[in-house]
Amino acid sequence: MTLRTRILLSFVPLIAFLAGLGAVGLVQLDRTGGRIDAILKENYASVQAMFRLNEALERMDSSFQLALSSHEPDKEQKAREQFETNWQIVQIQFRIEENNITILPREQELVDQLRPLKDDYKQRGEAFYALPRESLELNLAYYGHKPAEGRPGDLGLYGRFLEIKKVAGEILDINRENMEQARDHARDTTRSSLIGFSIGLVALVALVFGIAWYLLRAILVPIWTVTEAAQAIGGSGHLDRTVPVHGRDELGQLAEAFNAMTRQLLVYRRSNLDRMMRAQRTAQATIDSFPDPVLVVDPTGHVELANPAARLLFGVGPITTDEPGPTWQPPEQLRNPVAEALRVQQTYQPEGFDQAVTFRLESEDHIYLPQVRPIRDADGDTLGAAVVLNDVTRFRLLDQFKSDLVATVSHELKTPLTSVRLAVHVILEETVGPLTPKQTELLVDARDNAERLLTLIDQLLALAHIQRPQDRTTIHPTDPIELLRQAADAIRPRTEDKHIALEIKESEPLPPVAVDPARLAQALGNLLNNAVTYTPGGGRITLSSSLAPDGRIILTVSDTGVGIPLEYQPHVFDRFFRIPGQSDEAGTGLGLAIAKEVVTTHGGEITCESEPGKGTTFQITLPAALKSGDRKLAIGIQ
Repeated sequence: MTLRTRILLSFVPLIAFLAGLGAVGLVQLDRTGGRIDAILKENYASVQAMFRLNEALERMDSSFQLALSSHEPDKEQKAREQFETNWQIVQIQFRIEENNITILPREQELVDQLRPLKDDYKQRGEAFYALPRESLELNLAYYGHKPAEGRPGDLGLYGRFLEIKKVAGEILDINRENMEQARDHARDTTRSSLIGFSIGLVALVALVFGIAWYLLRAILVPIWTVTEAAQAIGGSGHLDRTVPVHGRDELGQLAEAFNAMTRQLLVYRRSNLDRMMRAQRTAQATIDSFPDPVLVVDPTGHVELANPAARLLFGVGPITTDEPGPTWQPPEQLRNPVAEALRVQQTYQPEGFDQAVTFRLESEDHIYLPQVRPIRDADGDTLGAAVVLNDVTRFRLLDQFKSDLVATVSHELKTPLTSVRLAVHVILEETVGPLTPKQTELLVDARDNAERLLTLIDQLLALAHIQRPQDRTTIHPTDPIELLRQAADAIRPRTEDKHIALEIKESEPLPPVAVDPARLAQALGNLLNNAVTYTPGGGRITLSSSLAPDGRIILTVSDTGVGIPLEYQPHVFDRFFRIPGQSDEAGTGLGLAIAKEVVTTHGGEITCESEPGKGTTFQITLPAALKSGDRKLAIGIQ
């Protein structure tokens, strides 16, 4: 027997019981309702007939009283018409009652009594209206008289009226009593039906609990057994769990399929575990072949793979397959990049030596350029992060050697070049004798070239000075508005010569910035020189400061100059970069590079936004100073 058949058969008794209980209830309600309806209709018709008959009798009696009290012909005629009209109503209501006798024999006896009484009342009424109007017989006919000699007593019209009303009232009362009896009978029937239905409902509830108990044992218990086994397999990995097979129905087939699945999973896990071990050994051997430190962490920060160089550098122990690797605490320089790679899958790949990190290994400083890359699955979910440290110690030494060489050569060139420039200036002033126009032209050209060479050498020396590790930047809390004012004062002679408006936008008081005022003044000066160079006469340069949402300070330099084409904007901070097609007045291409180096050494950022023909805006974002006063920090450049 299949599970479906068993479930259907389990509900057959319940459905049959419900159908029987419903049928009995419907029949009982129909019989009770029909009986009550019939009794109410029959008795209500009699009650209504007697009520209307009494009303008509009252009006007939009123007509007699009207005829006695008035001798006007019009009123007598109106009283007679009232009598005739209401007599017809009495006749109609009597026929209704005569044809609706339901209470035997009492109601039949009363109807038989009423028939001669109402006929006699009609005859007496007609005789009343036949008597002369002022006759004494009128009062006797209405009120009657007591027995006398030679004449029997008579109740008159009024006495007959009272007898008719008495009999009609008895008919009305017995019909009302019958209606009340019907009501009581209906109440008793309803109470009996409710008791029967209550007993049936109790039996139905017992039947439902019996069916539920049967289904619980026959269906839910095997399902619970399968569920517990599945939870044990999913939670603890016990693939050796099996469930008992009872019968060949759907539940038995489910148990057999579940047991077959666990056997296949056990085989698959063993083969898959072998493949995973081979893959892990291959991956470990691969990263072990790299000389640079390589480390792989899972989303929780546990080390999954690490080559010997990484284990030596970070002190991470050997990785085993049975247990998760140790939790790795990244160095301060890598803590945020690793967290961002695991949290939002952000890649960290610096390119400049300014972002290199230094570790001391075997009594020597090693410089590494770190890379942090998120590891994703096919669905884009984060599996972990890979940390690779490229050893750039030799390249950094070469870069330092290059910077020192540039600084040395520049320093050695500056002294003779200064002497040459001074000699050219002396000759142009004609202190040693007059000059011909051709000589003056050549000397002016030599002077301009000497100035350009000296500017280039000064910028090379400044760049080398910034990049030297032994030269440290001294940080002071400084008012950002004061920095802008000093930079504006230094550039104002050039702006006035070119007729360029220079404006400082005052803002609300801002917290001080943590900067070296001299070096930051150099960066702002380079930005302002760049703005003056590329802004035509009549333009405007605006300096402003504001507070960033993260609490840092933003210094802004905006101009209305020629702007920078979009394709060249990513390269404006590169060394010796000049936009193609510019004149010699544009300079050496080191001013913006020096500004970026200065801002970077302060832990800040510099950005450029420009639109050709509308101007350029440079923004410097710097950290706010600590609130502990004039605290000085030394920041070394790696």
